[in-house]
This record gives sequence, C-alpha cells and structure tokens, in this order.
Amino acid sequence: MRELFVTGQFKKDLSKVPDFVRDETDLIARKLRVDPIDKKLGVKKLIQITPSVWRVRIGSYRLIYIFDKDSINLFRIRHRKDVYRNL
Repeated sequence: MRELFVTGQFKKDLSKVPDFVRDETDLIARKLRVDPIDKKLGVKKLIQITPSVWRVRIGSYRLIYIFDKDSINLFRIRHRKDVYRNL
C-alpha cells in the first residue's frame, strides 16, 4: 500500500467542496492507495503533461494526483470547469 500525501492547496480545495464530495474523496483516496490506476474508479491519465498526472471524476469535481511505487500525491480537487487551469 502506498503512502498518501496531500498538498496545502488540496486541503484548501477540499474545504470548499460539498460534503458528499469530501466523503467520496476519502473513499477514493483509500482505493487509490491500493491501485492508483483502477479503471473502476474512472481514472484517466492527462495527456501532454509531464510527469504523468492522473484524474478521477467525483460527480462534477475532479481529483488530480500523481503516484510512484511508494506514494500518491493528491494535488487538487475542484469543479471540472476550473481544475485544469494552471496545471
């Protein structure tokens, strides 16, 4: 199981999302620790961004993260219209 890290910006974003998104984010983060590219979660790799950045849909919100063999870093969780700005 990978170690989970969150950025300060992720914490700030998380405080602004609805409660159901926070609850779902917690469940998804646990599943990502086991398998960060689980297709059942709707995981997709964002193209033309280096290093590899991945996203998961949570309703109208998107969780943006990267991972390696030992850890997962959660970067952003915002509404789909705003999340891809300034990546």
